[in-house]
Amino acid sequence: MSSEKLKPLQAADPKKVGEYRLLARLGAGGMGRVYLGRSKGGRTVAVKVIHPHLAEDAEFRRRFEAEAAAVRRVGGIHTVQVVDADTEADPPWLVTEYIAGPSLHEAVTEHGAFSTAAVASLGAGLAEGLMAIHERGVVHRDLKPGNVLLAPDGPRIIDFGIARALDATSQTTRTGTVGTPGFMSPEQLRGREVGPAGDVFCLAAVLAFAATGRRPFGDGPIEALGYRVVNEEPDLTGVPEPLLPLVAAGLAKDPAERPGPDEFLDRCSAIVQVALGQDEDPSLPEPVATMIATRVAETEVLAPPPGAGPRIPQIPGIPQIPRIQQIPRSVRPKPALAAAAAAVAGVLLIALAGWALGNGGESPTARDAAATSATSPTPPATPTPEPSATPTPSDSASTKPDPVRKAFEKISRGDCLDVYDRPSGEWSRSKPRVVDCGRSDAYLKVFKVVRDHSECRRGGRGELDGELWWSHGEDDDDEIALCVQRQFRVGECFLANKGAEENTVAISNGDLMTSWPCGKSAPDPYEHVLRITAYTNASSCPPGGRRVDWEIRGRTLCTRIV
Repeated sequence: MSSEKLKPLQAADPKKVGEYRLLARLGAGGMGRVYLGRSKGGRTVAVKVIHPHLAEDAEFRRRFEAEAAAVRRVGGIHTVQVVDADTEADPPWLVTEYIAGPSLHEAVTEHGAFSTAAVASLGAGLAEGLMAIHERGVVHRDLKPGNVLLAPDGPRIIDFGIARALDATSQTTRTGTVGTPGFMSPEQLRGREVGPAGDVFCLAAVLAFAATGRRPFGDGPIEALGYRVVNEEPDLTGVPEPLLPLVAAGLAKDPAERPGPDEFLDRCSAIVQVALGQDEDPSLPEPVATMIATRVAETEVLAPPPGAGPRIPQIPGIPQIPRIQQIPRSVRPKPALAAAAAAVAGVLLIALAGWALGNGGESPTARDAAATSATSPTPPATPTPEPSATPTPSDSASTKPDPVRKAFEKISRGDCLDVYDRPSGEWSRSKPRVVDCGRSDAYLKVFKVVRDHSECRRGGRGELDGELWWSHGEDDDDEIALCVQRQFRVGECFLANKGAEENTVAISNGDLMTSWPCGKSAPDPYEHVLRITAYTNASSCPPGGRRVDWEIRGRTLCTRIV
C-alpha cells in the first residue's frame, strides 16, 4: 500500500495487529487507517485497520470478507499483493506488501506531468495489473492516481476489489456509488453494473492525468463532475499525439466501445518500443525517482531488513563461467558523466549494443562457481569451496523436530518460492515458503526435489541457465535439495558485475538469483543493475541503448543497464 511520509505512532494507536508489529503511521482514508508493520518473519508490510463505524455494519463485513478472499488470489507484478486479512477481528484488518514509493497523484502534483514514453510505460504496467485483477473475477471500481503507487520496478495498483464492500455503507459519493468523481465511469455514476470496462475508463482518465497534470473532466463539485463525465467530452488538450487515440477510446461513454486492458498493454508497449528506438527514456522523471529513493531509504532506516538467511550454495567442481558483454568503444561513458548519473539516480548513462561471449576458459573467474554466493568480485587464488550454510540439525541423533527440514519437505515440483539472493551472498529466507507463481515476489520455481543436490544440474559445464539449488542437511546423509530456476518478469531488476576484461558486463547463475530495486545503485561487490525488458523466443530484443542480451534456457533474456 501507499508509502505516504512516515509518521510516529500515536498513544491511541495499537502496537500490534494480529501477528504484525506496527512501526509507524502511513496515512488514513475513508475505509481505515494504514500503518507500516513488520511480520514475525521480518517482512515489511502495510496494515490497514478498518474504521470502527464500518466494522459495525454487518453488510460491510460480509462484502469485505468476500472481496478480501477474492483479492488474495490476485497475482501479478503490477498489483500490490494482499498477504493476510482477518475479517472477523474487531476491528477487521487487511495486510498487503509495502511499496516504498509515492502515489501517482503525489508525484504529478509535486513534479508535473510525465513524458510520453513514461506515460506509455505507466499505461502498460497498469493495464497488465488490471488484467491480473480481472482474471480473478475482481473489478477495481476505484482506480485513480491516489491508488497507483510508483515503485522502483514499476507501478502498483492498490485497493482493488475492496471498494465493493463500501457499496453497502454510507461511505459513498452523493451519487450513491463508491468511487472518485472525475475518474468514475458513466455507468458507475448512473448506478449500473460495473464490469472490467469501467476500470478501463478509469485507466484512461489516470493516463490523461499523468500526461497533462490535470483531470480530464476538470474540477468542481461532485454533481458538476458527474454531469460532465456522463454528458460531455473530456478535455484531452496536452495529451501527446501517440497516446491520444487510445486515451480517447478508453473514455468512450459506451462501455462496449472501449478497448480492453490487453489492447492498452499492446499499444502502450509499442509506444515505449518506438521511444526506446529513438533513445527516449521511458523512466520516471528524475525528481520522482528521487522521491522513490528517499522513501526507500526512510523505510530502511525505520525498519531495517531482518537478519541474513543461509548462503546460496557453493558448487564445487562445476565452474559457472560468467557470460560477458562488451561495451562498444564508441559509446563508453566518460567517467565523470557516469559518476554523476549514478549519484543522482543510480543510472549509468551508457549504451550497450549487441553482445559477445567471453571465452572464459576452464579456470574460475570473478563470478565462477564459488562466486555464485555473490560475496566478492574477485576470488582468492585458490578458491576453497564453502559448505552450504543452510541450517542443519545440530545433533543427528536428536529426535527434536527440525522446522527448517519440515519446510523443505513440504515443497513439491512446480511450487514457487519468494526467496532471492541478497548482495551479501545469502538467501533472503532461512527456510522456503510457497507463494502463488503469478505473484511479483515469486522469484524461483522448483523444477525438481532430490536427495543429492548434484542431480540439480541439467545444463553443461558452466552453462548460464538461471538454475541453482537450495539444500538442507547437505553435511549429513539425509540431504533434501530443491532444484530451482529463476522466473523472469519484465520490469524486474537483478545485479551484475564487471567482466574480467575492461568495459564488460558479466553475469552468472548466482547473479540471476538476485533481485534489486531498479532505482537504487548497485551495492558492493556489484557494478551494475540490469532491468529485464523481455524474455522471448524472438531473435531480437526491444531496441534502444544500454542493451545487454543473454541466451538462457533456449530463449533470449533482454536487459538494459539502469
